[in-house]
Amino acid sequence: MKAAIYTRFSSDNQTELSTQAQVRACTEYAKANGLDIYKIYSDEAISGTEEKTDHRLQYQLMLQDAKEKRFDVLLIHKYDRVARSLEEHVRLSKMMEREKIPIIAVAQNFGTSIEGDFAKQMMWVLSEYYSKNLSKEVRKGHREIALKGLHNGGPAPFGFRVVDQKLIINDLEAFYVRKMFDAALNRRGFTELIREMREAGIRGRNGSPIKYTQIYEILRNEKYAGIYVYSVEGCRHRKTRLETQDAIRLDGAIPAIVDKNTFFEVQKIMDDRKQTGKNPGKYLCSGLVYCQCGEKMHVCGAPDRKGGQYHYYYCKKHCGAPVVRVSQVDKAVKDYLAQLLSEPMQMKIAQFLRSYKDHRRDCRESFDAALQKQIAAKEQEYDTLMRNMSLMVLAPDILSDIHEKMKTIKEEIKVLENTTPPEEYSTDVILDWLKSIRTAPDSRAVHLLVQRIEVTSDNEKTDFNVVSTLESVSEKLVAAIGFEPMTGRV
Repeated sequence: MKAAIYTRFSSDNQTELSTQAQVRACTEYAKANGLDIYKIYSDEAISGTEEKTDHRLQYQLMLQDAKEKRFDVLLIHKYDRVARSLEEHVRLSKMMEREKIPIIAVAQNFGTSIEGDFAKQMMWVLSEYYSKNLSKEVRKGHREIALKGLHNGGPAPFGFRVVDQKLIINDLEAFYVRKMFDAALNRRGFTELIREMREAGIRGRNGSPIKYTQIYEILRNEKYAGIYVYSVEGCRHRKTRLETQDAIRLDGAIPAIVDKNTFFEVQKIMDDRKQTGKNPGKYLCSGLVYCQCGEKMHVCGAPDRKGGQYHYYYCKKHCGAPVVRVSQVDKAVKDYLAQLLSEPMQMKIAQFLRSYKDHRRDCRESFDAALQKQIAAKEQEYDTLMRNMSLMVLAPDILSDIHEKMKTIKEEIKVLENTTPPEEYSTDVILDWLKSIRTAPDSRAVHLLVQRIEVTSDNEKTDFNVVSTLESVSEKLVAAIGFEPMTGRV
């Protein structure tokens, strides 16, 4: 049998094996198992999370050769050498299944048993989970800065400037901020004000003239009323920030440009102008629900008999299919995940994760690599500012701004350097995570484990076919541990 080898090396990740070491490991596996090497496909300096696979020339060539049956087995060193995206793992797996070409990760080989197949796919899910989890860990350091009411990096809001990590008022810009609030308070338009700022050379933080979208963000930002608001989720909308569980809100921590009465009166005016039902927000299964005609279903709101609102999914194509309540879809998915992640299934997953002795080391390497990439980017940004200062003659106020920016970057680097791996790298905590998904899944977990939700409705009943990202092994799991693909019936 002929085996192809695929390797990938990211230039921003200096802790992982080079392509040569990956090739060596795959070649040794091929020799030990009587496989002849057909060809080695190698992509270098390509990130698994940021670069799309259609940018990888060797990867695309490998896929084309697979379709032409030029090899029988695909060897990779680890699954994250293909991608750290669950979507790409599933796409490649299905494509190779059609061509009857097995994919073998020589350093993460769980075998060909039913449970091993499931554990492999769980590793895909967890690899994406780890990648996304880094930002949460980094934000812990930013939270400590926020608790002190200090600026947390990035450009200062329009109307402020940063001195020693503290926000102070920029008098010229603050003059126009007050005019924005005055226009909103008196229900005047912003056309004349936008023209006035353009003619006066007033620019936003990106160097462009200020437009309606920037004015809207300014009017919604509580910092202008002297209220420091920070959320690790990065929400920009005032209400969303305050509803976040770990939101920080410090009244009087920064100087106010407008008084609180003016600010909150403007909020009331803007809230009254919003159209009911146009922006239902993010739901547990948003983006995953499909009508029986094949089109996506979207959420809309409608008044109920008690004077409130209920939300439902409707067909984007308006094919005539009945609408379905959001609560019905959510219940079907929760029931599905509760069955998928049953206690016997969790024990099987734990068994394989604990038997995989390199699991924690691999996760740590992935975490460290992503962390080093962020530190390198910040250091490069710092060096660029340093070069600009040495090559150009700059006005004193610009030099002051650059110095403050460099201080902020240094603080951000310090936060990154003090960031430690999350507890999720422990197998036991992973199981706790799976248990929490089973009992109360959030949107992030649903989008990791569910590929699509197909709704079939008539006048008598509504059926939900929940398709998991692990669907390819679901039939085998019936015999192995009693799991059955669920069709929720409401």
